[in-house]
Amino acid sequence: MALVTAGCGMGGGAESGGGTSGSGGSGGHLVYAEQFPPASAWAVETNDAHSLTRAGCLETLVEYTTEGELEPMLATEWTQAEDGAWEFTLRDGVTFQDGTPMDAEAVVGALTHVLEVPTPARAFNSDVIAKVEAVDEATVRITTPKPDALVPLRVANANAGILAPKAYEGKQIDIVGTCTGPFTVTDEVPAQSLKLEANEDYWGGDVTLDTAEVRFIVDGAARATQLQSGEVQIAKSLPVANLATMEGDENLEISQLDLARTTVMLLNTSRPPFDDPLVRRAIQTAVDTQAIVDGVYEGASTPAVGPFSANTAWAPEGAAPITQDLDEARALLDQAGVAPEDLSIELMAYNDRPEFGDVAAVIQSELGELGVKVKIRAGEYPALEPDMLSGDYDASLLSRGYLVDVADPGGYLASDWVCDGGYNLAHYCDPETDRAISDATAIEDTDERNAAYRDIAAKLQEEAASVFLVHEKAVWGLQVGVEGFQPHPLDQYVLTADLALG
Repeated sequence: MALVTAGCGMGGGAESGGGTSGSGGSGGHLVYAEQFPPASAWAVETNDAHSLTRAGCLETLVEYTTEGELEPMLATEWTQAEDGAWEFTLRDGVTFQDGTPMDAEAVVGALTHVLEVPTPARAFNSDVIAKVEAVDEATVRITTPKPDALVPLRVANANAGILAPKAYEGKQIDIVGTCTGPFTVTDEVPAQSLKLEANEDYWGGDVTLDTAEVRFIVDGAARATQLQSGEVQIAKSLPVANLATMEGDENLEISQLDLARTTVMLLNTSRPPFDDPLVRRAIQTAVDTQAIVDGVYEGASTPAVGPFSANTAWAPEGAAPITQDLDEARALLDQAGVAPEDLSIELMAYNDRPEFGDVAAVIQSELGELGVKVKIRAGEYPALEPDMLSGDYDASLLSRGYLVDVADPGGYLASDWVCDGGYNLAHYCDPETDRAISDATAIEDTDERNAAYRDIAAKLQEEAASVFLVHEKAVWGLQVGVEGFQPHPLDQYVLTADLALG
């Protein structure tokens, strides 16, 4: 079994350069099995944008590579002016798939659309972006309310993807012929599949495949079955329960990728009992994260050391998982003046993540040993999220990517752990933490910024802002003969110009 470990560094400056061109000529048709279907009619400010990026259609000004570097994509270079604004020079000669030019006016229109939607993206919104304007036909200027070193990373996010003006004219986003990528959408079966063909005028060069298909298959076992049968050639997020069978299949290549993603048990800190840090720490100490890794994930994850994995630059040096200690948990509850048998918690576990049912059952059992009663509430994530957002819940499992919004922890911290954060589902509010996050994201030097993130991560873990459970891994599978594919640490690209069938 091949093990792929991704770095999460941030690149520095940028250079002009051509796109990656395919070798061309081999042609063929490839099917990729995606986990979740689009849920928001391809609204670019939602997770649908990430699906469209993996489909090889949507592109951004800047690319975040598998090595964790920033490289030119639709922009060839970018610089920060003395007033803190960023200017991006657009790649010359790029056209959208409908033949219209990808010029500054089109880019400004696309990015302004994202800023003006009712529920803006966490990476790119009016809180962090003041204005987007055209300097000339080939230059776009992005102004921020305060100096922001993360702007190049913000525009590398799929939510800042660029579509043709035509895409925004209707009641919902039109993805047919409005991308710039190596593949163009020719047909869609809602919630089931996308059919694509090679973009013959792709700015990055020849596209090796002739056609491709994205199948949206929510059930992990079904993805594994279709991969093994050869119905699909690439599949993501394969269940660990299928690993033993797949690893023995000589027609498959299986790899595990360390993800910038942590499963957390959110504790609603806005109301009792979790407004008391002592109670939160007691719950944290009562949970055996190693048992969850071994029993549920079968080793395809690691016990969490806080919000960030230990192999990143943002985890405190020597960070280690919290060791289960029921006696310590009882002592903390006693110090808080709370009897374990008086605690009754409803734990939400959304079944979009099939492993969450088992994780919730383990936590229910472990807290039961402490004397705490846990009732599990299952459901689809969209049905549970309103209660999380409003604070009408006790605890909930959540799988959260800490580089999904911006390929730097600052985006995640500012969204999830400041008082007015747009995705502060734990409803954690501490003015000292707010100041620390605001100060950290303003630091231009990467090493200094990372050191500040380490301090914040340590504080969140020490205060049990919520219970960080496991750092996740993704299991990818592909048929032998697929060439030019490499899992991306931020899960951004799958169908590329270089992808081929040998």
